[in-house]
Amino acid sequence: MAEYLLVIDMQTDYVADGKLYNQNQLVTAVNQKIAHYPSDRVIYVVNRFFWEINKESKKFVDGLSLVSNQVFEKRRISCFTNHYLKRFLEKNRARSLEIVGVDGNGCVNGSVLNAASLGYQVAVDLTCLGVANQKKFQKTLRKWERYGVIIKGESLCPHANERF
Repeated sequence: MAEYLLVIDMQTDYVADGKLYNQNQLVTAVNQKIAHYPSDRVIYVVNRFFWEINKESKKFVDGLSLVSNQVFEKRRISCFTNHYLKRFLEKNRARSLEIVGVDGNGCVNGSVLNAASLGYQVAVDLTCLGVANQKKFQKTLRKWERYGVIIKGESLCPHANERF
């Protein structure tokens, strides 16, 4: 188990009935993952574009287990563009991260690659990952392997594990 769990973009913009991801299955899997971490080791990241700054705060998807007040906003694909998050992890001497959420080809991917480039040991559990473009995800998985990312679990997306 990694030292910290980063829960990326599990917000109503992306995960809800009628959205790209199976809400019940994904939220259940992410909640099970959250339950395995001490609450002070769970970090939530929400995507908030610059044009949304003056709008209401982002809402987490219904049913998501919220166990800590460690919530960081990002405005770009990688959560590591948030300097407060980087400082928090540095201050707490984090060395390993597990990253879950949406989307495997988008913000999760950007955060995974950035974390690996920053020297963190990174793990991803495919059961806790939403992926919209499954074909593209095959390339993403190969890239993660080249970066030394620990990939575990069975994907919620059909055919995502065919590379094995």
